Amino acid sequence: MLSEKIYLETEQSDGYIQTYIADKINGYKRGAVLIIPGGGYAEICSEREGEPIALAFMAHGFNAFVLHYSVGGVVFPEQLIQASKAVKYIRDNADQYGMDSDKVFVVGFSAGGHLAACLGTMWDMKDI
Repeated sequence: MLSEKIYLETEQSDGYIQTYIADKINGYKRGAVLIIPGGGYAEICSEREGEPIALAFMAHGFNAFVLHYSVGGVVFPEQLIQASKAVKYIRDNADQYGMDSDKVFVVGFSAGGHLAACLGTMWDMKDI
């Protein structure tokens, strides 16, 4: 399994994704899931809504990515922009990770669920 931290902007940014990538299987393309933990936009509940969820999706054949979005004093839509960058990163690097770029899913919890819903309905906004 490959697990690495991918910064969405610079290493000084709060926004990054943690990867949970299974070993490649010749001829098989995995789906991917972006997991967005909750925390009321004040903190991120990654201890229970991040890695455990990623490992559960991996057990079902997906590669997983946990979004660590900016919180505490950061004004919306910055988190939505970070989520959009995360999806773009996943799609742009699908071949590298042995994934199907057309099978990228998003799941979120609490504030992360709000962010996932916004991503699904506001993806075509000019600033996103």
